[in-house]
Amino acid sequence: MMPGILFFKTILTLVIIGTQAYVSFAQVESELSYEVIVEVPVVKNDFAKAREKAVKMALESALKQDLRDFLGDEEFESNQREIRRMLRESEKYVKSYRFIEAYDDPIELVSQVKLEVVLFQDAVNNYLSQTGVATELEGGKQVVILINENGLSSDRELRFWDSTPITETSLTRNFVEEGIPVVRRGFIRYAIPEETVMSAMKGNMSAAVNIGLKAGADVVIVGNASSTLVQDSQVQSQQPVRVAISIKAVSSHQSTLIAAKSDFATASGNEILASELEAFHRAGKKLTEFLIPAIQKHWEAGSEKKEVKRSTPALKKDSSPLPWGDL
Repeated sequence: MMPGILFFKTILTLVIIGTQAYVSFAQVESELSYEVIVEVPVVKNDFAKAREKAVKMALESALKQDLRDFLGDEEFESNQREIRRMLRESEKYVKSYRFIEAYDDPIELVSQVKLEVVLFQDAVNNYLSQTGVATELEGGKQVVILINENGLSSDRELRFWDSTPITETSLTRNFVEEGIPVVRRGFIRYAIPEETVMSAMKGNMSAAVNIGLKAGADVVIVGNASSTLVQDSQVQSQQPVRVAISIKAVSSHQSTLIAAKSDFATASGNEILASELEAFHRAGKKLTEFLIPAIQKHWEAGSEKKEVKRSTPALKKDSSPLPWGDL
């Protein structure tokens, strides 16, 4: 008897089309899990074997996307030998997975699975470091952004690492669009205690440096964000929201403060959430326009110092460009 239909639902976020299979995945950043859809052809009516193959391909696809997110497209493509080796043993990097959907089509002779896959990120990072794949990334021109957000739509019961701050997401997107690699919070949440992050946000330089060294990022951006509802009796139909953000950018290599700034923005909409999102977006854009030139200047100065040091080893190390203290 042919296997029956278990469930079926077609929601694809991204489709990769090959000759043998169709794959899609969507990342849930706060948990670093991946939703993966794989469809494979059934040979000789062996649906069980096809299902097994689909699961294996799904685990491999989740790991592949994780590696591409972490390394970036260029490093991912240039390290295919080690990556292929990891993909052949993808099961050892999987912490857990569960079936969201499964479907066997006796007419088209295909088997499809949709899985949620959670990876052992520490194991992935350790392998990349041991094999030298991530050596050039460690401490390189990367940024890690961590924002403690207290907004109108924030869940007060969530701990820091379990939340997904709007400000952090917005700044990360802005930096990536400008071509600056950002270490995602999901990659470091188990390596850095929440107390360390909170301490850095309060002005502890050593805590900020510690974050950068563990994250493999030269620049650490930490800060606080909040949103409040503005009472406006003149426009009853609108829901104005005011957002305030304070950030600091620290060089983990030089233990220096690169930049510090506070900014705010207000937006009005028919719904509070829409107003809050727009206000965070506006404030984040202003901070991005301030931060990126400062960080690029810092990196350029660092490159110049290396050149000078090669020719003049006795030069004294420059002092911090900015004093370190609370905003």
